Amino acid sequence: MKLWALFEFVFLALLSSGCHLAISQNAGQCGSISMKQLVTNVGSHHNVTCNFCSTVAADTVRWEYAGNLLSRRLHRTVNSTASMVSLLNLGLTSKKGENLTCTSGSESYSTLVRTGYPPDAPQDLECVTQNFAVLICSWKPGRDTNIETVYRACPGNSKDCTEVGTNNFVERDFYVFEDLLLQITAINYLGTRTSELFRRTERDFVFQPYKPELLSAFQGPSNFDLTVEWNEGGQKYGVSLNLIFQVQVLQAYNKREVWRGIYSSNTKPTWDRMLQLIWTSDMPIHCTSHYVRIRSISNDSVVLFPGDKAWSDWSPLLTLDGLDTDNRFKDQIYPMDGTVLEVGTSLKFCCIAAEGKTVEELTFGNLNASTIKLSNRSQAVSVQNIAASISSGTNVVCRLNPTEYIGAVIYVGYPPDVPQNLSCETRDLQTLTCTWHPGRLTSLTSRRRTTYCFIDGPLWEPRLCGEASMSNPDYRCGIPISNGSGIHNISIHATNPLGEAQSHIQVDVARVFHPFAPHQLKQEAITSITVTVSWSDQQDYTGTGLFCEMVIRDDLGAIMLRNYPVTGGPKNARHTVILNNLTPYTRYSITARYSSLHFWKWSEWSNLIHVTTEQAAPSVSLNIWRRIKLTESCKDSMKRNVTLYWKPLSAADSNGPVLSYSTTWEKVGSNLSYSVKTLTSNSEIQIDQAGYIITVIAQNIVGKSPPSVIRIRPHSDDVNLESAKVIGVGGVFNLTWQRNQVESCGYTIQWCPFLNDSECNITWQKFPSNVTSVALKSDTFQDGVRYNLEVYECRNDGDYLLKRLVGYVRELGPSEAPKLNVKETTENSVHIQWNDIPVVKQRGFIKGFKVYYSKLYNDSAAFKPMDVQRQNIVDSPPKIMNISDTKTFTITGLEPGTTYKVALIAYTGGGESPSRSVTVTTPNSPIAVILGVTLPLVGIITLGIILSIFCYRKQEWIKETFYPDIPDPKNSKILQDGNLPQGGNLCKTLEPKDCTPNEVQVVEDKPIAIETEKALEGNDKGEDVPEDISDADNQNQGVVSYSPHRMPAEPSGKTNPAFEAAALPPVYSSEVTYTSIRDPGYQQQETPGDGSIEDTTEVIVKSGYQPQIHRATNVAPNREQPGVEELMPHASAYQPQAHRQSWSLDSGDFPLPETESIGSPTSINSQAFLIPERLLGEEHDFRPNGKLWSLPFFQNSRMSFDSNDS
Repeated sequence: MKLWALFEFVFLALLSSGCHLAISQNAGQCGSISMKQLVTNVGSHHNVTCNFCSTVAADTVRWEYAGNLLSRRLHRTVNSTASMVSLLNLGLTSKKGENLTCTSGSESYSTLVRTGYPPDAPQDLECVTQNFAVLICSWKPGRDTNIETVYRACPGNSKDCTEVGTNNFVERDFYVFEDLLLQITAINYLGTRTSELFRRTERDFVFQPYKPELLSAFQGPSNFDLTVEWNEGGQKYGVSLNLIFQVQVLQAYNKREVWRGIYSSNTKPTWDRMLQLIWTSDMPIHCTSHYVRIRSISNDSVVLFPGDKAWSDWSPLLTLDGLDTDNRFKDQIYPMDGTVLEVGTSLKFCCIAAEGKTVEELTFGNLNASTIKLSNRSQAVSVQNIAASISSGTNVVCRLNPTEYIGAVIYVGYPPDVPQNLSCETRDLQTLTCTWHPGRLTSLTSRRRTTYCFIDGPLWEPRLCGEASMSNPDYRCGIPISNGSGIHNISIHATNPLGEAQSHIQVDVARVFHPFAPHQLKQEAITSITVTVSWSDQQDYTGTGLFCEMVIRDDLGAIMLRNYPVTGGPKNARHTVILNNLTPYTRYSITARYSSLHFWKWSEWSNLIHVTTEQAAPSVSLNIWRRIKLTESCKDSMKRNVTLYWKPLSAADSNGPVLSYSTTWEKVGSNLSYSVKTLTSNSEIQIDQAGYIITVIAQNIVGKSPPSVIRIRPHSDDVNLESAKVIGVGGVFNLTWQRNQVESCGYTIQWCPFLNDSECNITWQKFPSNVTSVALKSDTFQDGVRYNLEVYECRNDGDYLLKRLVGYVRELGPSEAPKLNVKETTENSVHIQWNDIPVVKQRGFIKGFKVYYSKLYNDSAAFKPMDVQRQNIVDSPPKIMNISDTKTFTITGLEPGTTYKVALIAYTGGGESPSRSVTVTTPNSPIAVILGVTLPLVGIITLGIILSIFCYRKQEWIKETFYPDIPDPKNSKILQDGNLPQGGNLCKTLEPKDCTPNEVQVVEDKPIAIETEKALEGNDKGEDVPEDISDADNQNQGVVSYSPHRMPAEPSGKTNPAFEAAALPPVYSSEVTYTSIRDPGYQQQETPGDGSIEDTTEVIVKSGYQPQIHRATNVAPNREQPGVEELMPHASAYQPQAHRQSWSLDSGDFPLPETESIGSPTSINSQAFLIPERLLGEEHDFRPNGKLWSLPFFQNSRMSFDSNDS
């Protein structure tokens, strides 16, 4: 690094010395500038001197650089004719340089200044060949030096260098299997740099083909095709080379690429070929103009060296004009009207407007899609995955400005599918008919539908299948055949506007013969086991081998197939066959069909005929059994009633309706026999105790059945066998027994449901002698029904009982519960008992019983279980008792005096029965009864004692609370002393004495008018009563005695009966004393002027008893006569209250006047109301507006009463 820095310093010093040398060479010359051209590094400093010819020019010099005036600070005067400028830190100039000019007067001189950088060492040498003869090697020059830089290319260390000037590439000869050595030197005015020695092998060389020559571009076979043609250029390479051409198509309006395709070709070194590529667009080519260009590349691994391959340069653009540039063109939509498209196609519909018009809107069917602008006169709409159109097509509508419309109808469908399931056959040996399935429907109709052509071999002309072309559902087509045989090559061609398809088949006529069905099948003859039938042919099948299949079906559905080979004959020739081995007296349905000997297909079925064979004698014997029941005759000899049963013969065995049954019995050892006929399937006879042989025969109209024989052995006492229990599995009884005799004629199992041995209908089944175990199954078995089973062994003299069983094919739970009763109840136990369940309702073997019990409590007389989830049976573990002889059970551990619910359930192997419950209450113990009586009595007595003690101790409080003392007016000290208080605190009390009570009856409710003056004249002043000083409580109270005077009645229009009653003379004298309650400290206000106590008593006249007073609300100080309205009360009955309007307002604590009354009347010497307010109700509320009346109000009120006699 130090050496490199030293090298740069020396190099710059040399450059600086050279400049100074140039300056010194120009110094002193008149009319010159020191440097004609300055080329230097960016950022360097330089001094330039300008020598003028004028002697004083240096003083007026102007320096300009790059057209800009330089500051005088940057230049100085050397002498009178020379000026020097300093160029400091020069910037990067343009590539042409900048002018430096000095001007003084008429003299002006300039020099060119160019700045730049020394060159970088060339890098990244890359060699490309196009013809395998010349290598074009290029390199990267590094940064731009801004000044001219030239290059020298030297091959290795050789001095045979090539000057390439300013180019950054050099051509070298291409030698195969030889490395290339090359060293590049960059030179300019500011320095020289040499690259490393590049070595390039074949792997480093790049092959780049020549630029292809594009010849033409035009519209192809359809409106959607664009054809591009270009010159292959094979002669340029001299060898056969594989080239890949890439064609690019762009829309001219916006130069947007719409397609890029590839074409591969092997060049011919001797001549140039013209190549062609067709591109199918998703939009008609006319819609807008297009640009086309092409380039190529080679990937030939045989000819080319293993280096890199590069694309050639693009060819010049070639333009294909669209109709939107043609001024003669009229409005049009592409694709045009009537175009057929395939389902799933994705394309663009375009609308081209004529000159001077624009496209406003373009729609395809109901699709809401945005339009694409192709040019100023053309727009398109893109439709993806087009669906099949309806039969009338899909509309494309284009709206031009302003309201002009054009349109087209487009049909969208499918190309024809390959005909499927193609097959051919002949039915009349004269016409070969082929059928197929069209496969997928094309959705195209009318002129665009699919047409089918029929071709028989290469020599046949195509035959149009008219019916199939009309979309006939059968899709069939026929051709005539000559000899009814031979091999044919059949082809079906399907064609529509979207394409074509075909299907082939090879047909051997003999193997595709499909005959018609036998015609007119009918019955010819019939017996009990045979039927003769005949039929004819619908076509002429002479000499043709046929195969006839008969299907015979009886009424039970059994089917028999009979096959008969038949040789065909002329049309309507008849064929006859005999159907044998049939069942007598059976109705049959018969039909037939044909096939060829080389089976291809069955024909249709012929007509169906019905025949019935004739009757025959029954073919099998009856299956019989017996039931024996002992009876006693009148002579005390033992008789036996034998009931014979037999199973009716099936229709196949009876061979006709059975008319009667014949029963014959014969005693063993006797030749006498007896016979009886019956019409039913049972018969009852009576025999003695001897052995008998009984024979039963069925008979129809033709004959008798083989006899059925059963032996009745002589009577003997049978061994008393106990019934064993058996339970079925899977709906069957698995039974086994032991053989008692070596020679046995078989076994019979008899069973019947448990009802009554004499009533149940027995059923039996017989088994051969080698069977000792069976799985007995019957359709009559029912779940939950008890069956009695008996096993009999057949011996020479009769049947013997081996085993008796009772069981269920499947157990169920009992259908009802046992009847439960309570037998005994104690304090802590309950003894219950129950009855058996009837056998028919047990439905299984009773295994045991479950007893449940739970405690109940009484809630509105409805008992409920405690601590249970179900109300009928508790969830606690039940007491389970197995079945025993005594159906009883005792529940212990109960509580006395408690109600319990007891439930009983029976269970079998199939489940439980419903529960049956009872409610029982355990009795109380004697101690509990005694305690229940004595404890309440003790409590009541104790409570009475406590209440008595309480009342005795609190008798004063109780008396004051519930029975207060009412003061007696006669005990008043004031009244007894006869002294009234004197002065301003005079309290007047009315005291009527010896007054007989007057009866006052209110007869009307009208105010009474009284003359105020007469009322006042009739008033007398009460006598003064001296004050009783000794009584502190009544210190300021006074009593005024008052005797009512008689007031003469003045005649007026109408009088009130109340006043008339009051005017009668008194009979008895009475004294009524009223007192006013007032504050002891109350002082009556005196009237100014006379100093006397003014009586403000208002005279109130009522038509009834008046226990209260009325105080005047307005008191006249001069005792003026009150108005009439103030003296006239508005009540005609008893008034227990006073009007507050008449109260005195002297007291400062007196509340505002209200309309309500103040409360109950009070007695004398008492401040308590006689009638509590709470007893008066809301109508007598004495509290004005929620305010409480205080006692001082009553104490500060002065009351006086006047009474008038009328």
